[in-house]
Amino acid sequence: MTEKRTIGKLIEKEVRKQQLSIVEFADRICCKRNNVYNLFTRYNMDIQQLALISKVLGRNFFKELAEDLELANETDESEEDIQNRKAVSQFMEVAPRVLRKLNASSIIVFSVSENGKYEGCPVPDFMLPDYAISFTIGETFQERAKDFYHPRLISIESFQNKEGIVIEISTNHLHDSRIINIKLDYKSEDEWYDTLKFALEVYNSFRK
Repeated sequence: MTEKRTIGKLIEKEVRKQQLSIVEFADRICCKRNNVYNLFTRYNMDIQQLALISKVLGRNFFKELAEDLELANETDESEEDIQNRKAVSQFMEVAPRVLRKLNASSIIVFSVSENGKYEGCPVPDFMLPDYAISFTIGETFQERAKDFYHPRLISIESFQNKEGIVIEISTNHLHDSRIINIKLDYKSEDEWYDTLKFALEVYNSFRK
C-alpha cells in the first residue's frame, strides 16, 4: 500500500536524504528535537516555518504544495492562506534572481519567532540583511502593527512612485532610522523587478 504523501513526510524524506541528524536539523530550524518528530507527522504548517525549512533544505516546498493536488487537498487552509502560500513560493523563486539582476545581494533571511512576534512586537516575515528592506506576507506592516506602535516614536507611511508601486517606510523617531517594507503578495517577475528597484533606490537615498 502506497504511503500517503503529506508535507511532513516530504520534509522527513528530504532530511533523511541529506543525511541530517534530527538534532542538527532541529538546531537549523530553531526548534526542539521532539518538535521535529511532530513536524514530520503534519499535513500543514505555518508559512514562516515552511519558508525557513525550504531555505535550510534548499527545496521550495511551497512550489510542491502549489503543484501537487494530493498534497494541497490534505491541508485545511483558508483561501487566503493558499494565496499567501503561492505568493511565497513565487517570491522564493523570483526574488533572488531579480536581486542579482539589480546587482544587489540576493541573501534573504527569515524571521524566527513565536507567532511572528518578538516580546509582543510584530515583526516582518523576511528581510534583506544587507539593506533596510523587509517583507510582510499578505498584509502591509502598518496593518500588522496598527495596535502596537505609538506614532510619536515610530510612524509608518505608504509611498507610491509614478509607476504606481507602493512601499512603506517605517521611521523610528527615537533613533532617526528607517526601514522599508514591501507587502509580499503575488507579483510577476517584472513587477518584483520594478518593486525591488524602487525599494533599493529609496534605501540608497537614505544613505546620502
